[in-house]
Amino acid sequence: MVFRSMIRPPRSKLARELIAEAFGTFLIVNIGTGAVMSAIFADALVGLWQIAVVWVIAVTVAISATGSISGAHLNPAISICFALLRPSKSFGWIKVLPYILAQVCGSVLGSAANFFLYSGLIRDYEVTHGIVRSSGGAIGSAKAFGEYFVAPITVTQAFFAEALGTALLAGVIFALTHPRNETTQRHGGLVPPLIGLTVGALVCVVAPLTQAGFNPARDFGPRIVAYLAGWKSVAFRGSWLYILAPMVGAPVGAAFVDRVLYGGAYNDDEMKS
Repeated sequence: MVFRSMIRPPRSKLARELIAEAFGTFLIVNIGTGAVMSAIFADALVGLWQIAVVWVIAVTVAISATGSISGAHLNPAISICFALLRPSKSFGWIKVLPYILAQVCGSVLGSAANFFLYSGLIRDYEVTHGIVRSSGGAIGSAKAFGEYFVAPITVTQAFFAEALGTALLAGVIFALTHPRNETTQRHGGLVPPLIGLTVGALVCVVAPLTQAGFNPARDFGPRIVAYLAGWKSVAFRGSWLYILAPMVGAPVGAAFVDRVLYGGAYNDDEMKS
């Protein structure tokens, strides 16, 4: 009886939504960046596609696990898009900040778990490659947490790559969840894997340039862990770009789908159907 009382579900609907957002983002970061760590520090994955496949699985599982509770935004840029373009009784601007905080918390916890698991391998990698964690040259190990771009990629190119990638991702999400999309309205189970596959495809194209962030929570949470774990200022190098570019790109992609591709606003009956 004591155990049952300890796991009693929260009465507040918002509390359950926030827990779902945190849990879903935890899954994405823990599994997705875990694959990056596995590739860098353990040589367990070979090639970008193998890493991308793990991201496909992580995103698909996270959306499937939490979508019916919170809508599975799992990304601050996507939450802003829904508040901006599809406000409803169940989600509006009042929930954006709590959702973002939950997403960042889940991201921090997912990355912290990975650091605990891989800390020994990370130390060995740094010793082998002569990396001093607190130095400016520690991107070689810090890149397993946050994203970075290096020359010859310019700031402009990196910003455009992240903004475009997030625009395409948001556009696909809004297209797949649009009430006038007859294919996914009839076959809702297609949505999570199709979004996951979109992420995987974008990773293959954009990751060689910027490591393919597309999600401010996924990027910023691990940077917090990296900073606390000793990477100091290098942990946040360039972080502004991975926050701002997705925030710029996502509304463009989502607005194109809702306002142009599917021909404008829809009514409440369509939303319920």
